[in-house]
Amino acid sequence: MDQSLTSVREITPGAVVSPPPTWADVAPYTIPTAANPHFIANGLCALLDDSQIDLCGPDRAWFYRRADLVTADAGAQHAAQFGVSFDPTFERVEIHSIAVIRNGQRLDHAPSGAFEVMRRERNMERLQFDGRMTVHLTIPDVRQGDVVETSYTAYGMRKSLAGRHSAFIALEWPVGIVDVRLRQRTPVGRSIAERPYNNAPEASQSVVDGVVERRWRMIERPGFRYESLTPPWTLQSAALQFSEWRDWKEVADTFTPLYEDDGLLPDEVEQEIARIAATESTPAGRAAAILRFTQSAVRYLAISIGEGGFTPRSLADICATRYGDCKDKSKLYVHMARRLGVDACPTLVNTRDGYALGDWLPSAQLFDHCIVRVAVGGKVYWLDPTRMLQPSRLDKISQCHFGWALPLRPGAIGLERMADPPVVHLVETTENVVLAAPESPVTYEWVHTFRDVRAEAAREQFAREGAVSVFRSYAEDMQKTWPNARVIAQEIVSDDVAENTVVVREQYELPNAWATAGSAAHSFTTRDLSMTGMLAPLDGGERKNEIFLGLPGKRTRRVEVRTAKPHQGGWLREHRASTLRHSDEMRVVNPRHLVIEQLVEIKAMTLPAKEAESYRKIQTNMGNNELVVTESDLREGEKINPFVFWIIVTVCGFGFAAIVQALNWMSAQ
Repeated sequence: MDQSLTSVREITPGAVVSPPPTWADVAPYTIPTAANPHFIANGLCALLDDSQIDLCGPDRAWFYRRADLVTADAGAQHAAQFGVSFDPTFERVEIHSIAVIRNGQRLDHAPSGAFEVMRRERNMERLQFDGRMTVHLTIPDVRQGDVVETSYTAYGMRKSLAGRHSAFIALEWPVGIVDVRLRQRTPVGRSIAERPYNNAPEASQSVVDGVVERRWRMIERPGFRYESLTPPWTLQSAALQFSEWRDWKEVADTFTPLYEDDGLLPDEVEQEIARIAATESTPAGRAAAILRFTQSAVRYLAISIGEGGFTPRSLADICATRYGDCKDKSKLYVHMARRLGVDACPTLVNTRDGYALGDWLPSAQLFDHCIVRVAVGGKVYWLDPTRMLQPSRLDKISQCHFGWALPLRPGAIGLERMADPPVVHLVETTENVVLAAPESPVTYEWVHTFRDVRAEAAREQFAREGAVSVFRSYAEDMQKTWPNARVIAQEIVSDDVAENTVVVREQYELPNAWATAGSAAHSFTTRDLSMTGMLAPLDGGERKNEIFLGLPGKRTRRVEVRTAKPHQGGWLREHRASTLRHSDEMRVVNPRHLVIEQLVEIKAMTLPAKEAESYRKIQTNMGNNELVVTESDLREGEKINPFVFWIIVTVCGFGFAAIVQALNWMSAQ
């Protein structure tokens, strides 16, 4: 039975059940007798994805309709859950239909459904609150063979956007949708820029009664296969971008005034400004001191409800509450900096897609973070007041690297390219292993030297969790490999704030650490704590997109193994790509002293697609780079062939067993 809506029913303030708007085109779609197997995933076949945007009314309206054919019980469970979220401070939603179509009959649950209203803070653990409400309904009696069709319209946008429309709309997903539709209505004379990506379909256009209507449609376009390890800012699937912002200057001009504030500061902040002025004579010293204050004196807490998502609070509120989000902390930093003669301004960035902003249409809604741009001595620094305390001097502090940034200051004309991350020796690990007889404990020591951003991460972990807790977790991790591991020493050897370097030492005694290797031998395997997992595996086949390597930098590992039996041998292997290098060398210092040195260097964040095979080779080698020492159990006096390999060193980082010839000199006599 069709229970189509003819009246309005309120669910909660800002959410109602109502008929669809008159401008919406609720055109039919095809319901097949059998689902196309190429469009089935998780028990559902997506028949329709329909987005319609109307810019002809007082508020932006976004109509959305979805239809799924249930092909399995698992799909029924998913399709039976309807939910739509909105921010009641500037948005409202109208739910039009939540229908089950079975054997040609339509039953709509929207008119009388028992909706639940929930506030779901998705980022509460990150101290971010957006105040969004979710209207939810569990649809009763959904079965295999049913079509579940839902539709709703969302109205409104933040006042700070001044009614300017912008959006990124995907048209392609890993699982194909049988019918994808997009429609946008604008008054004649209202200009909305468009940019297609990755073979998006062309639009058809009509003009009727002063309304420009543009439509896009894709029928039975198969699912898109994403390439793994592609830079996060790379668009791989078909999409359309819309923007009513004329240029980046317009974005900067709109948001710069929101950060201007001549309000009075409380005495304690004034005292801090005076203290910095008296103790720091240089702009660099003052810039670093302000950063330490805003990072430590103002707790991070983001109340992004309504305009709070785009607009900073007043200086008075920030100082009174002693908490703030990225916008608040940056605003306070800039105010203090200007009082102290430091050239600084708030800056909008995108932490994920920042490297692509230069290729996208201008839009205020492309930013997700606010930092500070500081200029000292002809050099630009990009600082983040929301980070944990960075106590080093300005030239040693790790900076932000997000590609493109939009400084907010009078006269700003557009994006500014941020410097790429430097290639720093981030981690230097030295391992000392003492191997006695297999029945004796092994002594194993790691000394890690962390620099730059890795030093700050280590410093932050120890400050957040406490040294006792951190070292306990280290020991527990060690016991996963060697259950009987006993701590000999765990310590922070040094924390050089001036050079931004932290040195940490761990030493363990490992009883029963040797494993049986055949009927008359035992083996011991080292453990890499610094390089394993740096590079993820890459899918096989031809590559289209660049390979994302992550943060540039160098890591080195030196393993010194002292054994009870003599040996000889060695090797040197190195693999290079244009922005990636891996080397591994073994040397014999003396017959009972092996040294292995390994290096991984990432010179840039990405590697060209044509070098995919080089990446795979290096990643495979790095994935198994442990040293395996195998010793025979034969005792002195037992006669053997003098060319028996007593010690076998396997460097799996090169995918082969490198055999080091080792002679038991006593028993061979």
